[in-house]
Amino acid sequence: MTEKISGRIIKVHKAGWGFISSKEIEFTRIFFHWTSLRQDTLQFPELKTGMIVEFTPIKIPDKGYRAVHVMVTDKREKKEVEDVIITDEEAALPNDLPTLPQ
Repeated sequence: MTEKISGRIIKVHKAGWGFISSKEIEFTRIFFHWTSLRQDTLQFPELKTGMIVEFTPIKIPDKGYRAVHVMVTDKREKKEVEDVIITDEEAALPNDLPTLPQ
């Protein structure tokens, strides 16, 4: 596979690498390195999880796919869902809501 495909950044590590997922290569994390970014796109420290990218996938024997010629095409980030934390006070409140009939 040598044509360009699109995907979404799913992980960016401060050490200069990350992973992309793509519908064209399902159930696979596609590795990329900061050196594979095109010069006319964002710099590596500007990349965020959820950004849409275009890239060329290369199959590396015994390792999987690697993305080269990576370029950001959509800078919007997906909204992360924050964990809901219940305080001890909230947990101790009486539960006076009606229950569903059995």
